[in-house]
Order: sequence, then C-alpha cells, then structure tokens
Amino acid sequence: MDINLYRKDAEDFLGKVDKEYYLHYSGRKTELNLDEIYKQYDHLFSFENSQYLKNLIDSTEGDNKKKAGFLFQFCTEGYLSKKYQKISDKIANDEAMAKINIDDQDYAFRYSGIILSNEPDKNKRESIDSKRRKIIADVFNPDFKIYWQSLHKEAKGLGFDNYVSLFMQLKGYDFYSLDKSMDKLVLETNDIYEEHMDRLFNKKMGIGIHGSKACDFAFIKRAKEFDVFFKKENLVSIFKENMRLLGVDLDSQQNVIMDVEERENKSPRAFCCPAKVPSEIYLVVMPSGGQDDYGAMFHEGGHAEHFANVSSKLDFEYRYLGDNSITEGFAFCLENLTYEKAWLSSIIGMDENAAGEYVYFLGLINLFFLRRYAGKLKYELNLHKEAGVNNKDSLYSEILTKNLIMKYYPENYLKDVDEGFYCTSYIRAWMFEAQLKDYIFNKFGTEWFKSKKAGDFLKEIWGYGQKYSPEEILDFLGYKSLDINYLISNAVNLIKRKK
Repeated sequence: MDINLYRKDAEDFLGKVDKEYYLHYSGRKTELNLDEIYKQYDHLFSFENSQYLKNLIDSTEGDNKKKAGFLFQFCTEGYLSKKYQKISDKIANDEAMAKINIDDQDYAFRYSGIILSNEPDKNKRESIDSKRRKIIADVFNPDFKIYWQSLHKEAKGLGFDNYVSLFMQLKGYDFYSLDKSMDKLVLETNDIYEEHMDRLFNKKMGIGIHGSKACDFAFIKRAKEFDVFFKKENLVSIFKENMRLLGVDLDSQQNVIMDVEERENKSPRAFCCPAKVPSEIYLVVMPSGGQDDYGAMFHEGGHAEHFANVSSKLDFEYRYLGDNSITEGFAFCLENLTYEKAWLSSIIGMDENAAGEYVYFLGLINLFFLRRYAGKLKYELNLHKEAGVNNKDSLYSEILTKNLIMKYYPENYLKDVDEGFYCTSYIRAWMFEAQLKDYIFNKFGTEWFKSKKAGDFLKEIWGYGQKYSPEEILDFLGYKSLDINYLISNAVNLIKRKK
C-alpha cells in the first residue's frame, strides 16, 4: 500500500461525502447518493487494506502508531459502509420522501417532528407520534433490520466476536467501563430527576411524569414560554456577536460558509459539514425560533469553529480522523453557554428571575439527555452483542422507559441507534466538556465568553484538530483522567442552583 496516496484519496473521499451530506440535508438536493462516491473510491475500503492498517498499528510507535490506528478505524468503518451504502441511501431517501397527514394536510416526515413539538393538545400530539411510529415500523424498520443484521455478520467476518468488540478496538476505549460510569450517574440522580421532572410535567401540562410519553417531553422541551428571549430573527446575529467577543469574526472568516435560507426539505436542526478541513466548512441552520434552536446553533457553530481553526499543517489523520469526543466536546463548550446565567443576562438580556428559571429548566433537559444516553449505551451494548436483532424492541422500550420514566415505544428500537457506537462519543464529550469548562472558569472567570484571551485559548486547542484524545488534553490541563464526577456535579448543581 502507498500510504501517502491512500491519505490523499481518503481526504478527497471525505470531502465529497460531506459535500453530498450538505447538499441533501440542506434541501438543495432531493436524493442522497453516497453509493456513487463509494464506488469511485472503492479501492480505499478493502478487507486487505483494513488488515494491513491493523498490522501497521502493531509494527509502529508514537505518532505513526496513533495515525495508523486512526486510518484503521477510517478504513474499517468505510469497508462496512461501502457494502451497505445502497440500503443506507434508501433509508435516508425514504425518510426524505415520507409524508404524514396532519389535519388533512401532508407534511414531510422530518418536519412533522417540529409540528409535534409545537402541538399543545396531548391527543393531537399522540396522534402525530402514532403516525410517525407507523411509518418507522412499516417503511424504515424492514430495511433497518437488514442493515444492522448485516453489520453484525460483517463484524464476525473481520475476526471479532461481535459488533461491540469491533468498535471498542476501532475507538480505542472500553464501552463497558463507560457504561459503569453512566450507571453511577443514573443512580446518583434518580431522586432529583424524578422529583423535579415530575414537578416540571405538572407545571407545564398538568400531568405527572408517570404515565407520560416521550412525545410529551418533546413539547416540554420546546419551551415556548422562553421564545420571547430566543427570537428567530436574532439567532445568527447573536451567534456572530458572541464569536466576535471571543475574537472570531465570522463575516471575514471565508472558510466558514453559513447557509441560513429556508427550504422545504432542509433539516430543521442546525448541522455542520467539514467538506475540506480547514478551508471549506458548511454551517447550516434554518432558524425557527426557540431555545432549542439557539442550543443547536451554538453546538454546530462549535463544530464549525473547531474545524475552521484546525492547523492546515497537520497531517490528514489529525485534521479529519481521531476521537470525535473532541469535536463534540468543543461543540458542547459553546452550546452550554446557554446554561450560564452571566451569558443569559449579558448576551440574551434576561433578568435574574428569568435566567434562574431558564437555567433550572435547562438543567432538567440536560439531565434528561444524560440519562437517555446512559440508556442508549446500555441498550446498544445489548443490541450489538449478538448477530440478531429480533425481540430487541421490547428491551429498547424497557431500558429507555426505566431511565426516563416516560413511555418509550418499541417501534424506534432500530432507528434510535447511533452508527458505530457514536453515543459513546457524546458521553465522553460531555465528560470532557465538564472538565474543560472547569478549567476555563478557573482561568478566565464566569464571563469567559467575552474574553479574547479565552477565545485565543480555544483557538489554540482547536488548532490541534483531533490529534489528542480527551484524556491527553485534560492531562495537559492538569487533570488526572476523564472523570464522571465533574459531569454528575454539574448536572445536579444546575438543578439545585435555581435561585
């Protein structure tokens, strides 16, 4: 294998894939067609290349060993994706074309989630959710079943016991240890979650959390009462102004292309596509108003700024590959500004009482997602440890309902699954961000988001791409390890610090 040619072709491939994702999910292109791109770069993703790179890990040291590991992950994930890209494309295209009839009008399946979250009538909300679940069960799940069962068999074909052991090797950390850490988080937050979430449900909808459903939470999370502070027309300007305070001028940052136009099939949630790192980064948003819109904008803006500030001198592996817990951690670093009273006061203009109420509300939303991802990890470990996916729908419902108390339906048991255990990247990112933010607060103060010095610090660590793991970065900053206790403490304190 010519490793330098391999790197060049791999970079070209990723650029074309991200550009295709951008065109499809921004609504500029109806069909997602990754299969053609995979065919063009078929030579990258062979079984032989995967084995070569796996052996290269064992025969090298230092930076070369790390880069070989990143390439092995890229090649093997690509090998799996290539074989089943047609069915993956079909699932995405079916979702893009699917329609749901609501009040005698057809809406895109993707957009129906927004309608559901804005529907105050419980019966109508449940009707919309029922129609969405029927499409998932009848249209998506047959293909999902073929897809996941095929990947399980491929994992064994690559010489691993199961899909779990394959991806623990690829990602380089222990999923079961992470599962134990999240068990601790769930156990230590059981009482505060149930008490305060029940109070929130009663206040917002007049029902308790027991007997509620996941679609009810979608409405609560929408939090229309805070819309006055999070106006649609202010979203982009507030993000730009906040980045300016940190020393980043988006208007002169030619490598970040912001797509803010409204289109029918555009993803309702902001996203980032790093087509060429660091020279061509797409930041896509369709402002709809509301606090969730702002959180998504700052999260994806965090990704965009990370990739846009990566040093162009870095090797391909460090600019594009590596542990995605890093870029997710940087994304959460900006998104979680919305949890800080000082930011809400000076940037959004909330008074002290409103800021206190909002931080309390977001604290509950945050704890919900931590517990949800703890449940997702536990479920996915069970789903992927065997080749079959039969009879796992009830397990999905059982685990998620237990962790969150509200009813989770079994129809989503294959759709609500992250590729390649990406849920672990989110969990590690939350842990990483909690400790990174601890460092930032101690060094730059509670109004760090107005500090150019803090911005310079972020740009410095953004510049390393994903060369270093969360553990390595935290070691540089004086922390001994990735520690769940910082995350638990933050989650609990957000709820307790209402006043």
